[in-house]
Amino acid sequence: VILHSMKTQTSQIQSRSSSIVLPESEEPSDSATEWISLVLERMASRGLLPLMFHTAGSSQNDSTVTPEKVVLTSCIRQAVDDYHSARAASGDCGEFGRRRLSIAAKSAGMTVLTRPHPLWGRVDEDFGGGGIGGGIDLARGMPSSKRRDPGHFNVAIRILIFIANEVDRLRLQMQSLQAGYSKASGDEVAEIYEGELSCTRHIIDDFRDILSQSLGKHASFSSNNHSAQRHKQCILAEARLVLGRDTDVIQNCCMDLAYIVDNALASNHGKNARELKMTPQDQQSAVILVRLLGNVVYRCRQNQDLFRVTQIPLMDNRVPVAPTATTRTGLHVLLSATSLATACFTLREWCIVAIRNAVEDNDANAEAVRMLEANEALSDTPELRNLGVKIGLDAKGKVHVQRRDSTT
Repeated sequence: VILHSMKTQTSQIQSRSSSIVLPESEEPSDSATEWISLVLERMASRGLLPLMFHTAGSSQNDSTVTPEKVVLTSCIRQAVDDYHSARAASGDCGEFGRRRLSIAAKSAGMTVLTRPHPLWGRVDEDFGGGGIGGGIDLARGMPSSKRRDPGHFNVAIRILIFIANEVDRLRLQMQSLQAGYSKASGDEVAEIYEGELSCTRHIIDDFRDILSQSLGKHASFSSNNHSAQRHKQCILAEARLVLGRDTDVIQNCCMDLAYIVDNALASNHGKNARELKMTPQDQQSAVILVRLLGNVVYRCRQNQDLFRVTQIPLMDNRVPVAPTATTRTGLHVLLSATSLATACFTLREWCIVAIRNAVEDNDANAEAVRMLEANEALSDTPELRNLGVKIGLDAKGKVHVQRRDSTT
């Protein structure tokens, strides 16, 4: 009901905004929307996101993607973004304005009021204490060979696993909608309502961004107790380890990033770097994927190695491949993504961070990057023709420049 009310409020606001010119100082929002967002954030911070997400589905099938689910994930994504932005702006202390401390907080010796994490900060007084009630199956959708009892996990890790599993399920659903049939059953699949595919893609990006921010280096939790601080850092390390071991987050991110990279390279074949074009959706997804990959491998040897050995097939047969090309891995895909930097703002910076995290204290990954050879010569661009030269590859994959002959 809350989500439906907020969706209705948002639709009304958008409708009014299209016909009314608002002053620059006035935002297209109202107090009702703000209060609903606050209620959703408070509920999610008590570890209720899995239950909220499934409840927002249709009455016939809670796995159906609905506009209410889009509203929910957007609100939580914004809350997580605000949480980390507040931490960065206040010197990594997580202060939340000048709110008065409660009696309990003062009794505990707190001098500043910190903002609880939007996904699990209010579950219990102790981080990770308690659990998610109601018999919610957080391992839902996970392959039986990888399923584990969620009761063994800290609540924060269980929430992150739930998000990763939902992304996997939604990916299959999106692929079925794009193909028009289900690969699992062979049945025809069509949108239940106009825009279902767009809503599914929106939720996938939101969930992945939530994962990325929650696993990032900057996601350390402030505390006056240094032992508690170390404990919470251990939880983040454990979360990365579990996500790499018990979910397909690394493989699926590499596959989706490869699809974007291959499609962009094929669509822009023959163009120079300044002419590269990517759709806004692909730009957003690429940055989110690279950021998530960089954060999930951060100081996690298991995930770094998995990133290096995960084989990724070619996603677009229009992309030319040299005969000497080696088997492509997730690490290759990440390096290839840097070639799209001119078409996507901030992608280069996030690629550099992700590459650094992938090779940090991992000699095998560093050596793999060093030994990479060019698989394709630079496209025949107008600039090269004007200079009278062309680029080629020898049998060992080494690049050489040669003059054009009179017939070229």
